[in-house]
Amino acid sequence: MSPIVSVVAIAGAFLLLIAPHEAGHFLVAKLFKVRVIEFSIGAGTKLLSFTRGGTLYALRLLPILGYVRMGGMEAGDFDEPNGFHSKSPWQRIAILVAGPVANFLVAIVLITGIGLTQLNTDPGKVLGVVTGSPAAAAGMQPGDSIRTVNGKPFNAPGMLLNEEAAHPGTPLVLTGLHANGKPFTYQVTPNCTASGTCQIGVGLPRRLSTVGTAITDGVSFPVVAIGQIVTGLESLVSGQVKGGLLGPDGLTGPIGIATITAQSVNGGWLNYIFLVAILSVALGFTNLLPIPALDGGRIVVALIEWLRRRPFDRKSELNVQRWGLVALLALAALISFLDIQRLATGTFPGSH
Repeated sequence: MSPIVSVVAIAGAFLLLIAPHEAGHFLVAKLFKVRVIEFSIGAGTKLLSFTRGGTLYALRLLPILGYVRMGGMEAGDFDEPNGFHSKSPWQRIAILVAGPVANFLVAIVLITGIGLTQLNTDPGKVLGVVTGSPAAAAGMQPGDSIRTVNGKPFNAPGMLLNEEAAHPGTPLVLTGLHANGKPFTYQVTPNCTASGTCQIGVGLPRRLSTVGTAITDGVSFPVVAIGQIVTGLESLVSGQVKGGLLGPDGLTGPIGIATITAQSVNGGWLNYIFLVAILSVALGFTNLLPIPALDGGRIVVALIEWLRRRPFDRKSELNVQRWGLVALLALAALISFLDIQRLATGTFPGSH
């Protein structure tokens, strides 16, 4: 893979993570007529910028960050009439939640899109043939459609595996159609391992895929992914994974994410898109955690104010948010150092 492709893939992934998140905050803030001072994608030097409706729109050099700067959030302008803190708690919560929700929506669209590229109602459709396998030796090719196995209609995913397991090492009689419509009949003897697993060497659909399943898979993906993220974190914290949170298989930061993203492109664009969907859910979920400086921390403040019916001292709140940001940046720096160390020593997952 060329360096240019890697750079484009990494930048594209970060933009798909950051831009929708900030756009979610921005659009809901505008909906509630909050004054937005700046909407920026990226950090550092401005590459492009323009001002419209009192808002500076900017595209900056480093695509790993982004922000929506709203009025009423800095010391000295907490009481701004159209500022963030002038809005009711539920409106502030809606603005804060909109970023993570946008990340979840991106993941839903990406996973649904992947599903729509894999539509298949033929359980015997040959998706791939292993080089040097019995199936390849017999003449089977991707695109073939197996219609019967030992005279039985191929009408459900997993049927070939069942037949291979039921008759280990015994020749299977396969009939079907080539991609050009020409019929075939092959007698194929599976290869069997010492453990007793027998296969002829073809890739078949693990399940049927329709427009309906593509949509339901997309909609359910954020929930499934969050469950897996929580399970993974529990394993790290409980010590089930060697090294824990800061070990070789522990938390990773922007450098690690960039490395994994570049690696995913080698597996094809579907793998890349799937990874971006997972990262999008992870970003949305992380931002909902009740930690100062994250959306979740500010949501907790708004919820408590809603319940107690009076605001916190804004200066104190701002100081807590700032210290929270310092702590998060320090953690990010530590994780980035560990990522560099893992890459340099070859202990980064996937590097060995």
